[in-house]
Amino acid sequence: MLLDHTTAFTDYQPVDLLLDLRSDDAEGLSASRLRPQQGGVLPGTLIETEFGFKQARTLRPGDMVQTFDGGLREVVNIRHSVPRLTAMVHVPAGALGNDAALDLPSDAIVAIEGDLALELFDLPVVTAKLVALIGHNGISTALPQRIARIHIDCAEEELLWSEGGLVLNAGASDDDGFYSVLSLSETRMIVEAGRESSIEQNTAAEIDEDAVDARFFGLDAMPAPAFDPIDLLFGRYAA
Repeated sequence: MLLDHTTAFTDYQPVDLLLDLRSDDAEGLSASRLRPQQGGVLPGTLIETEFGFKQARTLRPGDMVQTFDGGLREVVNIRHSVPRLTAMVHVPAGALGNDAALDLPSDAIVAIEGDLALELFDLPVVTAKLVALIGHNGISTALPQRIARIHIDCAEEELLWSEGGLVLNAGASDDDGFYSVLSLSETRMIVEAGRESSIEQNTAAEIDEDAVDARFFGLDAMPAPAFDPIDLLFGRYAA
């Protein structure tokens, strides 16, 4: 039946097409949900709080966490991502300050601080993706796992103390953030510097062992007696 007004025969757009139309914001939000989130920590990662170390899965907004250079900071948001197959990296005990050996996501953002950061980049602390540190202090690849992630957000970008002495970025990683993430080539400089340092230490240890052996057998107690090769011809040193 025709409508009794002047627009009865105007062009129209089918309803089924209208249902497919989405705003740019909606499309961006949908894409962000489908895109895998990087960074964050595993649910069982120990994060230092005002009451000691707690697993990341137990943290709630309002909890106070210990940060690298800002003391205690309040958690303002906790975000969870769905479990997905994740490439893992094995970090031996002490490799990055951690008390015990553990497996972490390959895209975890970890901090390198101390003399190494100062010598290479003239900064007290730098951050890098864990996968780029493979080969540094025994860090190696591990079997992939299907795991969830937890992102811990504070009012500002913070590095959190975890696993005894490991410093990592548990929130959203941002290239324009205060702690800029090193590129692959820059991170490999850390690996190479650590390898050279290890070679020097091993060489020094071998020299020390030779010195210990010499002292044990008394080889360095007194110099060997000087002799004239001509004396050997006449058998003066013959037994």
